[in-house]
Amino acid sequence: MPHDETPTEIDHYVRKLLWGLQSLPHEDRLSIAAEIHSHLTDCAADGSDALERARARLGAPHMLAARYVEEYALSGALARIAPGHLLLAVIDRGSRSVGAALAGFGAAMSYLFVLAFAVIAIAKPIVPQNVGLWKERGGALTAGLVANRPSGADELLGLWIVPLAIGAALACYLFGTQVLRSVARRRLAAIPR
Repeated sequence: MPHDETPTEIDHYVRKLLWGLQSLPHEDRLSIAAEIHSHLTDCAADGSDALERARARLGAPHMLAARYVEEYALSGALARIAPGHLLLAVIDRGSRSVGAALAGFGAAMSYLFVLAFAVIAIAKPIVPQNVGLWKERGGALTAGLVANRPSGADELLGLWIVPLAIGAALACYLFGTQVLRSVARRRLAAIPR
């Protein structure tokens, strides 16, 4: 390959990389492109073989862009306090990882439990006869928010169900968030550099 074609090859690679980085902020795209362009230019100075090895290590421009986009999404989601973005980022990765899919599903279920416990805590003072933990005559337990209180059943918790439901909601929230953060950190560590 003639030496004067090298800048064109590098420019072509970086242009394809920029196309793949469209979802990133403009400044970040330009910074990444400048870094890769500089790296490839430095390698080209050592000859066409060195440039080819560098391009082989980086991989196809669209694959390199995908790694940057994934890293950006996961890093941004980890930096946020609210877990919504993190849940969406992990679920998005679920199509490429069974572990991420299971973690996303587990965290989503955990957040549904948060909602259920919150409803119980809120509903007990409003409709106390329909919220509780009851022990029926046969020994069976019924818990939660029900349309009709079980007949002849003894209410076991009374208003204690409110702090217990709040505590359970908080525990489920913390568990789901910890699962998401753990999976996101592992996915970040697995992104090739």
